[in-house]
Amino acid sequence: MKDKLDAVDHKILSILSEDAQMNYTEVAKRAGISPGTVHMRTRKMKNLGVIKGATLSIDYSKLGWKMTVFLGMFLREASLYKNVIDALSNVPEVVKIHHSTGKYDIFVKIHAKDSLHYRQLYQESILVIEGIRDIESFISLEENMNRHISFGE
Repeated sequence: MKDKLDAVDHKILSILSEDAQMNYTEVAKRAGISPGTVHMRTRKMKNLGVIKGATLSIDYSKLGWKMTVFLGMFLREASLYKNVIDALSNVPEVVKIHHSTGKYDIFVKIHAKDSLHYRQLYQESILVIEGIRDIESFISLEENMNRHISFGE
């Protein structure tokens, strides 16, 4: 994969990672290339699966979702991994699921409106999932950074 991308592709990725909604003309101007090249290269990276879409960066607290919680999960059995992932995927407040090494089998990020919402979510949607042996919760006090890797010039 790495040999299919060059410095121009990396420049386009770096620019789009700052603002995924930037139009191709502006990307081209910043990268010093033509809009047609940006379009062609972006399509190539989508076809390769490097670019999976464009996302918004949302400040959930400004929408009334005041809690971000990380859950480190231990499974009863490794064979239950797929079932637990599928069940977690059906919980709307779950926004990220990672299969992890180390202490936890699964690491999850969720958003909740407040502590009451979190308690209800935890008790009624998370703890009832078959296959989870134990959970450790970590409440985020503040997110200080959320960025993509810069691919340089």
